[in-house]
Amino acid sequence: MDCGPSCLVMIAKHYGTHPNIEAIRKTCDLGKGGVSLLGISKAAEEIGFKTIGGRLSFDTLTSEVPLPCIIHWNQNHFVVVYKIKKRRGNQYEVYVADPGKGLITYTKEEFCEHWVSTKTNGEEKGIALLLEPTEKFYVQNDTETIPTQNRVKFLWKYLRKYRRFFIQLILGLLLGSLLQLVFPFLTQAIVDTGIGGKDIGFVWLVLLAQMMLLFSRTAIDFIRSKILLHISTRINISLISDFFIKLMKLPMKFFDTKLMGDLLQRIEDHRRVEQFLTSSSLSLLFSFFTFLVFGIVLAVYNLGIFLVFLFGTSLYAVWIILFLKKRRQLDYKYFEQAGRNRNVTYQLINGMQEIKLQGCEQRKR
Repeated sequence: MDCGPSCLVMIAKHYGTHPNIEAIRKTCDLGKGGVSLLGISKAAEEIGFKTIGGRLSFDTLTSEVPLPCIIHWNQNHFVVVYKIKKRRGNQYEVYVADPGKGLITYTKEEFCEHWVSTKTNGEEKGIALLLEPTEKFYVQNDTETIPTQNRVKFLWKYLRKYRRFFIQLILGLLLGSLLQLVFPFLTQAIVDTGIGGKDIGFVWLVLLAQMMLLFSRTAIDFIRSKILLHISTRINISLISDFFIKLMKLPMKFFDTKLMGDLLQRIEDHRRVEQFLTSSSLSLLFSFFTFLVFGIVLAVYNLGIFLVFLFGTSLYAVWIILFLKKRRQLDYKYFEQAGRNRNVTYQLINGMQEIKLQGCEQRKR
């Protein structure tokens, strides 16, 4: 839904200014169905661009159009074409900046498959909006620039109230990691000294020590889970409460441009933020300590096996990093589809009485 304003912001940044996307959304006449090319053109002229929209062939796009430009994509989306390269054998590479997917490179055939909307006199054409900065673009101030809130400060606002609990959790993690460090050496002592020396008393002593350590670790985990539940519940309440307070302050026009499903999905996503602040971050910290502890133990016993383990762990980390961008794209798509699904469900339930009155249950099913 924000693809049009996002494309305009990208092109403005290309020419050296940083307009505020919220102000551009207002100028674009963003509605529940998205934004039109006319709305983008209107917003572009408002910030100092000269615009021309129309249907173009691919040859015209490559030879006569100043880049970057905005094009209509799949008849329901807007993207920015910022570079076109000609290769050998009349082959082209089209570089596209998609607000939902990032930077993508297409061949001529792939690009035309998404872009072309009509065929006139045997020539395939697609819709494009050409933009050229004017003097007004460079001399005017940034469009209603609003200071961006620091993300770390935003998160710290919710975490600082529970510093004492987080210190307890970190101490619990350290203590649990130290207890894990002792177990391999106790097991070695049982085998080497107790069983090897046939000392049954020593075996019972070490087993008793292991049992006490196991009980201690279980108690630490129980206390840690209780503290974590307390923190996560309070943070979740604070997040949703602040969201509703901010929602109440928004003007009526905001609700005319947002689907009900989007708002419900945003509320649901607060749970993910809370999980990141509590469960995910602490789990990552615990995994790091566990890796450090068992890495040290493995290095003490056999350096060669430790190096193999370190190599495998590095490959795993690289594998995750390579797919982070893809996961982010899938996450954006999931949010969009989940919002639409919730909106359809809301409309269906809200209109159930009308459906029953009209007798069209079978048709709407």
